[in-house]
Amino acid sequence: MKETEILKIDSRGRIVIPRSMRKGLGLKENSHIMLISNPEENELRIIPLPFSEENQTFIKIRIIIQDEPGALGQVAKVFGDLNLSLLYGQEVVIKKGQEAEWNVISPFPNISLEDFKKMIIEKGGAKKVTIELPMKS
Repeated sequence: MKETEILKIDSRGRIVIPRSMRKGLGLKENSHIMLISNPEENELRIIPLPFSEENQTFIKIRIIIQDEPGALGQVAKVFGDLNLSLLYGQEVVIKKGQEAEWNVISPFPNISLEDFKKMIIEKGGAKKVTIELPMKS
């Protein structure tokens, strides 16, 4: 059953998720959540994450690929080969039939970031890979 609440943002931009909602979603202290902002729809989404490990490190990755059938799957296979779950992914076609962009949030890989980028390009067939500095939860 869906719950609806009207919340107030404090002077520091914080909100309090009501206890009944936290309980219903299994959120406890130190639980991880992902916040997605969609200005076009004037919407915020809060998504509980399945990680309970404190100090989990996440990275944001921007991957440029060829816009062709199977290209995204080839890159996604690199994540699977490294046993990395994808927390968030969004693909956008930049130029139909030529270039697309895939933005991903993932746990930090168990290899160096340089080796990770190299794998995405060589095994995944990506044109370009940009990794933002790790984000601590």
